[in-house]
Amino acid sequence: MLRRMVPVCLMVFGLLCGTLNGEEPAHTDEQRCVVLFTGSGEQNPFWDLFIDFMREAAQDLEIKLEVFYADNSRNRMVSQVREVCERADKPDGIVVQSFKRTGTNILRLAEQYQVPVFLVNSGLNVEEKEQVGEPRTPLRFWIGEMLPDDYGAGYQLANALIDEAKKDPRRLGPDGRVHVIGLNGVVSHEAALAREKGLRKAIDERSDEAVLDQVVAADWDQKFARKRCRFLLRRYDHVSVIWSASDHMAVGAIAAMQDRIKEGVQQTAGKDVIVGGVDATPEAMRLIEQGTMCATVGGHFKEGGWVAVLLHDFFQGVDLAQIPTRFESPMTLVTKDNLAIYQAELDESMWERMDFRQLSRVYSPELKDYGFGAQALSTENIPRDVPFTPSNVGDASKEDDGRNQ
Repeated sequence: MLRRMVPVCLMVFGLLCGTLNGEEPAHTDEQRCVVLFTGSGEQNPFWDLFIDFMREAAQDLEIKLEVFYADNSRNRMVSQVREVCERADKPDGIVVQSFKRTGTNILRLAEQYQVPVFLVNSGLNVEEKEQVGEPRTPLRFWIGEMLPDDYGAGYQLANALIDEAKKDPRRLGPDGRVHVIGLNGVVSHEAALAREKGLRKAIDERSDEAVLDQVVAADWDQKFARKRCRFLLRRYDHVSVIWSASDHMAVGAIAAMQDRIKEGVQQTAGKDVIVGGVDATPEAMRLIEQGTMCATVGGHFKEGGWVAVLLHDFFQGVDLAQIPTRFESPMTLVTKDNLAIYQAELDESMWERMDFRQLSRVYSPELKDYGFGAQALSTENIPRDVPFTPSNVGDASKEDDGRNQ
């Protein structure tokens, strides 16, 4: 499906879709193939959502989706990407997170093997950006990136938890302030770093109301989070907020409090200690409904579906000038107040009813931009039983850019 690339100097971004060495495309008459690489293991609550949503989009867009799990190993992830790129039947594109700072290596591998790549979920740090530049410059096969507002997520969550803790004076320490402990992910993971920065910013702004006792790394792992949180609860006597960089670790924190109750220390989640996380997983929704968790922040599970749309349009010849290099996923704070609204977004039957082609410039050339947001989940605009016919987009029908040979 990757077409032979023909240099066209007048094009703004250069030609990215196709082979540069005169090789025949691997998937000319078949379904397009996209491979997703995640640093997690299987059955991770957030990545299960991410992958399921992406599969729905891929099905509508006639894309074959493969998924590889690195099981928390950066070396395994790089090896998996290399093996896939070295296939005789190379994929038409890969989607990957910069897990444990693997991003630059993976982007260079994709460039070496001329496989279009899209970065999601976790991006590059400042030093890495200096090494590889911007998407498409100089790495031509790096199509773009779609990353969540992790800083905003950490900030929103911290403020929501502090506000809730202050409602009961019994949760304040002897100094009259809310005492916070934090569970973060992998320390080299850019998403974890950004979320913690958001937490610290919120604490700095409210230093007269709250104090951050300590933040520890729990590597996004529930069992490890349970162990680390139990240690922190023993160390600090007046904890009233547990800020967690993921819902998965927040569940571990709740289990740690249950362990403490068995030790004779009364620390009940939702009553004595306010708990919140990031990712807005179904389990977090259930715990918020029960009152065990106070809040979560999420919505970025949809990134996989949106990237599938962008890659589809890229494959179909949409001018790269119409496909932005960067997207920031908005993050929604979820509490009991808006729980029902967000739960509707997790309804897989709604994903099945919507047609992701309505978001494509190929099928909807009148689109001024890619409207990826909560409203994009609407099933009202284009009913499922209305057939779609691809339309010519921009200059793609007028100029041969090398993707239609």
